[in-house]
Amino acid sequence: MRDEGETALRRTLDALVDGGPAPGLGADAWELALAAFAASWRLEHGEAAESARRAAAALPAEPRDDPATTVLVRAMLALAAAGTGIRGGWRDTAPGSTPSGDPLEDALPLLPLLDDSDGARFARYALGEAALACARVGLSATLGSGPATFSGPLAGHSFETIMAVLAARVAAFSGRIDEAGAVLDRAAPTDSPRLGDLMAATRSLVAGNAAEPAAVRAMAARVGRIDPERDDRIESGIALLTAYGLIAIDDVRRVAALVAGFNWDRAMVIDRALTLEMLVHAAIREDDQGAAEAWLARVEAFAGDPIADSTVARARSRVLLFEGDADAAVEAAETAIRLADAAGRGIEAGEGEILAARARIVAGRRGDAARRLETVVAGVGEDYRGLLRAAARELRGTGRRLRPPAGSGATALSAREQQVLELLLDGRENAEIAEALHISVNTARIHVSRILAAYGAPTRLALATGMLAESGAAPSRVDPADVDAAGELTPRQRMVVAEAITGAGNVEIARRLGIAVRTVEKHLTEAMRRSGVTTRVGLVMHVAGRPSAADAE
Repeated sequence: MRDEGETALRRTLDALVDGGPAPGLGADAWELALAAFAASWRLEHGEAAESARRAAAALPAEPRDDPATTVLVRAMLALAAAGTGIRGGWRDTAPGSTPSGDPLEDALPLLPLLDDSDGARFARYALGEAALACARVGLSATLGSGPATFSGPLAGHSFETIMAVLAARVAAFSGRIDEAGAVLDRAAPTDSPRLGDLMAATRSLVAGNAAEPAAVRAMAARVGRIDPERDDRIESGIALLTAYGLIAIDDVRRVAALVAGFNWDRAMVIDRALTLEMLVHAAIREDDQGAAEAWLARVEAFAGDPIADSTVARARSRVLLFEGDADAAVEAAETAIRLADAAGRGIEAGEGEILAARARIVAGRRGDAARRLETVVAGVGEDYRGLLRAAARELRGTGRRLRPPAGSGATALSAREQQVLELLLDGRENAEIAEALHISVNTARIHVSRILAAYGAPTRLALATGMLAESGAAPSRVDPADVDAAGELTPRQRMVVAEAITGAGNVEIARRLGIAVRTVEKHLTEAMRRSGVTTRVGLVMHVAGRPSAADAE
C-alpha cells in the first residue's frame, strides 16, 4: 500500500473512533472503499453502496495485482448490502460487481495473497465484519484466524478495540461463549469512553449467554444513560449487544424499554430484524396481540432476504404460537433453526430450539420436546449456560427435566439427587433408596438414571470405580495388601476385590488371576457377606474405605 493509503486509513479510523465527520478521501479504489466503510459506520447505507460500487469500478483488472484493495472493496460491497438488504440469494449481493455476485465468497481466494501490513490486516478485519453484518456467522468465523491488532504504524490504535469486539461477537454468536470472554480478556484496555462502553456491552452479550444476569442488568442500566441521537455503529452496537444479553437471560421487559428508545430505522438489516423480533416477543409477554401482529408485519418486510430469513421465521413462530396454532409454530421454528444452522448462527439456532420446544409442549408433544432439547444440549459446550438454563426452564412446567450433559457431574444434580448418589455409592438398590428417602421406586430409578448420565457412566459399578479413580483411590492396578484395612477378607478375596476396584468384570478378573469365573463370583459373594453389603458397588466402596451414609448417621 502507498503511504497515501496508510494516511487515509489512519484518518478514517481516527474519525470513526472519535465519532467525528468523515475525512475527505480520494477517488482511487482504496480510498473509495474507505469512504464506503465510513458511510456504513455512520449508517448511511445508500452512500456506502454508491462508494462501494465506484470502488469496484476502479479496481485493477487483475485482482492479484492489489489483493488488499480488492478484498476491502469486496468486503464493502457486502457491508453496504447488509445495510440496504438483499433480495434473492447471496449471489444477488453485488451482481455484476464481482465474478459470482457474492463478494464475500469471491474475496476468499485472495486472502492467502495478503501480506502482514496494516492495510492488509484492516482488509481482513473488514471482510469478517461484513460477513457478520450479513449474518453469515459461520463464514465470519472462518476468517477469525487473522490477528485483531495492527502490526505497523497503526499498532496500538484505538480501532484495535473494535477489531477485538468483532472476534468476540463472532465467537459468541457461534455459541462459543468462553472463547468470546477470553478474546475480551486479552484485548488491550482503552481510554475511549465510547469504546469502553462497547467492550462492556459485548461482555453483556457474553454474560447473558453464560447465564450471569447481574452483569447484564448492570450494563443495561449504564446503556440507559447513552444519548440515542448519536447515530453510528458504536452507539447502536452498545445498545444492541446489551439487548442481546438481556434476551439471553429472558429479561424481555428491559429489552423492550431499551430498544424502544433508539432509532433503529437506519440500523443494519439484521439489527432491524432482530430488534423487531424482540418487540414481537415483548408484546406477546404483555398479552398484546395487536402489537405483536403489528411488529410482525414490519419483520415480514425482510422476508426473502437471506440476512434476516431465520429471524423472520422465528418471529412468525412466536405469533403463531401466541394465536394458538402450535403445529404451525413448530414448523416455522424448525425453518428458523435450519436457516440459522446453515449460516452458523449458533445463538439464533438455540433460540429457535427453545421456541420449537415451547410449541411442541403446547401441541401435547412433551416427549418430543424433551428428547430434542436433550439432543441440543448434548451438542453445545458447557459454557453456553444461557441455552442450558432456557432448555431446563421450558421443561420445568411439564414436570420433566433435561438429562444432565455427560460429564457434568455433581454440578448438574439436584439436592435430592445428591442424596440418591450417596445411597447408590453405599451399594443400595433402587428399592432400598426409595425406602430410605420415602419416594417411589420409579422415582428412584429416574434419579439413578440422571446420576449415571451426569457422570457419563453406563453402570453403577462404572460410576463407583470412576469416582474412586477421580479421587486417586482406584488406579489401574491395586495392591491386595492395601485392600480391607479392617481385616475382614481372606488373601484370595482381597486379590479378587483389588481387581474389582479397577472396574474389571468377572471374566477379566478370572483372566488376570488365572482362576475360574465361578471362583471369582464365589469370592465376591463371600466378600460382600463379610463386609455387610449386598452389591458389588457397596463392596468396592467399602473396601476402598469410603464411609457409608449409614455410618455418617
